[in-house]
Amino acid sequence: MMLISGQLAAQTEIVKDNNDRRLAGATSFIVDSVKTNSSAPLRIVENRAFQVGEKLDYIVRYGRIVAGTSRLSIPDIVEVDGHPCYHILSEAWSNSFFSTFYKVEDKIQSFTDVQGIFTRRFEKRLREGHFKRDQYFEYDQVAHLAKGKNDTTQVPPFVQDVLSAMYFIRTQKLTPGDSILIDNHDGKVYPLKVVVHRREKVNVRAGKFQCLAVEPFLQTPALFQQKGRVVVHLTDDHRKIPVLMTSQIYVKGLSVGSIIVELEKMSGVVK
Repeated sequence: MMLISGQLAAQTEIVKDNNDRRLAGATSFIVDSVKTNSSAPLRIVENRAFQVGEKLDYIVRYGRIVAGTSRLSIPDIVEVDGHPCYHILSEAWSNSFFSTFYKVEDKIQSFTDVQGIFTRRFEKRLREGHFKRDQYFEYDQVAHLAKGKNDTTQVPPFVQDVLSAMYFIRTQKLTPGDSILIDNHDGKVYPLKVVVHRREKVNVRAGKFQCLAVEPFLQTPALFQQKGRVVVHLTDDHRKIPVLMTSQIYVKGLSVGSIIVELEKMSGVVK
């Protein structure tokens, strides 16, 4: 459903051009560690936004029709090549009615470095109608390599996958007018741009929230083959919880309307 999904450049600096903020592997909220030995962290990102045990449940609507459900969760911390990582899980299922003509059963997993909030492993299994895609990548963030099942490609420092990018954005201070670019990888490297539009109140099943309306410009398929405009409402606090997402839905390359992903309930969130 991404959202987010998420342009980290090779340098560790911030470049400001009017209201366009280019994240280049560091922000004023990121402290780069001095790499005195191989075990030193590559960078440290302050995270007050999410924690292990967070579970966000959504309903997915096509117009007024409830098409299915989705969930974002962080079930545990696992080690990837000796590095502790948040196990971030995105799942989506169409209901029995919607499945009769467009069945969805997606599972996306990101193993995101606890200290640096960048990807170390990414797994994707999409089943959307007749569309299928399976991907697996291991990321060497020292050698800057993405290792797939059949090839290895060069990637920028602190490259993100589409899911880890959203959680990285949640750790950042956002203000209307900001524009963030992040180096993202999904088989190839592409820029993920996130524009912060405005503040507004949102009423969803989980309650009423003061939010920031942000727009990620995705260049890769996500939930329901998103190819059109996506607007995400994040809570306007330190947690940046995604409570509402709207996007266009495509079937066999044709736009058939828009879908709404609405937060129904949440648990285990940071206070």
